[in-house]
Amino acid sequence: MFISMEDVIKYTGGELMYGKLPDNREKSGVTSVGSDSQKIAEGGLFVAIEGERVDGHRFVKSAFENGAAAAIVSKAIPEEDVPAGKFCIKVNDTVAALQRLAAWYRRKFDIPVVAVSGSVGKTTTKEMIAAALSSGMNVLKTEGNMNSQLGVALMMFRLTPEHDIAVIEMGISESGEMHRLSEIAAPDAAVLTNIGVSHIGQLGSRENIRREKLDIVRGFRKRNGIILIPSNDEMLNMPDAMTEDALNKEAYEIINDLTIVRYGEDDGCRYRAYDIHNGQDGVVYDIRLADGTAGQVSLSVLGMHNVYNSLAAIAVADYFGLAIKPAVKKLEQYKPIAMRGQIFENAGITIIDDTYNASPDSMKSGLSVLWEKQCSGRKVVVLADILELGDMSEQIHRSIGAYIADRYNSGVQTDMLFTVGKEAAFIADEAAADIKNADTIENIIIQSFGGRDELTDYIMRILKPGDMVMVKGSRGMHMDKLCEALKNM
Repeated sequence: MFISMEDVIKYTGGELMYGKLPDNREKSGVTSVGSDSQKIAEGGLFVAIEGERVDGHRFVKSAFENGAAAAIVSKAIPEEDVPAGKFCIKVNDTVAALQRLAAWYRRKFDIPVVAVSGSVGKTTTKEMIAAALSSGMNVLKTEGNMNSQLGVALMMFRLTPEHDIAVIEMGISESGEMHRLSEIAAPDAAVLTNIGVSHIGQLGSRENIRREKLDIVRGFRKRNGIILIPSNDEMLNMPDAMTEDALNKEAYEIINDLTIVRYGEDDGCRYRAYDIHNGQDGVVYDIRLADGTAGQVSLSVLGMHNVYNSLAAIAVADYFGLAIKPAVKKLEQYKPIAMRGQIFENAGITIIDDTYNASPDSMKSGLSVLWEKQCSGRKVVVLADILELGDMSEQIHRSIGAYIADRYNSGVQTDMLFTVGKEAAFIADEAAADIKNADTIENIIIQSFGGRDELTDYIMRILKPGDMVMVKGSRGMHMDKLCEALKNM
């Protein structure tokens, strides 16, 4: 990529603080954009982000020393920190300036973008969509956790003329964020995985979460795009889900021009799964498209949630004109990425590492994988706090405990339930109470731990070959460290 310094200044809305522009605009510019001074590439544009813990303005000098050609700042920078021949551009807000530049840069490419969001399953669905599309297209996809206000903007600068399509994950936690992300990425298609309670502490209600998620359409390049929704999500399928009262005004006006396509198990779904069962390595199902096309899909992952995720991927591939059979073949090669349902074995113990993040729905999905998978020993559930639930935290954690108890009371195997953290203790309390009140009581160990290290020491002493352990919690609980200990015990 190359962006002239004149365009950097113009589209960030900034003013040149230091540096002198040459007469020929092609003689000065940047070849990449980044916000990490240690990773900035030679000739790159460094964006100084003022975060809660670290202020990027402290590293402007370091960025130039590492090869940056220019920096965007919102604070005064000493002139001696900007070497001769380099540029420093002053803006009011560096994140907003970066977003404006990214939105302009994205529109230099006449290629489609698929936006993916939802309360649970965004990353897996994004990965599956990218896999299916790779059967016939050169795909750019969101890397790592770059689904934020900063990350989505930075992803845009990775577009090249060689790409045929981009699959961009969008994560939000506050009102107004989805609109900005959609304006940056300018999607042609959108996939919503579900409307859960993630970030309900900030957004207030599931209705507000739905309104915010459906703002994904506000940046659509064209008014004839498509939005895909799962048939099993009550919030997206209730009669008033997409009415004028339920949506922001602009989203309502746009969504009426879009094609809304449902995928799932229900009659009327354009992409429908049926005869769903567990195969040797994962879930298997037959698929039927609206035009009557049928076939079988054999995934290498378990869980009903992955049936829905893969249906969305097939739907996107079909929408963009790819042959279904090659797309399904690529999809069947998908393997979970780190900390998102990865399954390991060590010392005869099976570990399901689903520790990247957590919500009530994703905890239930993780539990379903544990319950569906066979083992010769005991099934052990380890759950940590779900964060950012606000005043609803106790109620939601107790609902998970009730869910575990209900399944246990109906004969589903759970031999041990351990929780970590103050909030997750409500899971254990509710599960113990509901199991105790059941007509039939089997042996189950339920115990709460105040910290991860305490649990790690205990669980590593009691596990035996043949046991299976599922570990999940919000990212801030760092339960991946428990999984690492189990993998190396």
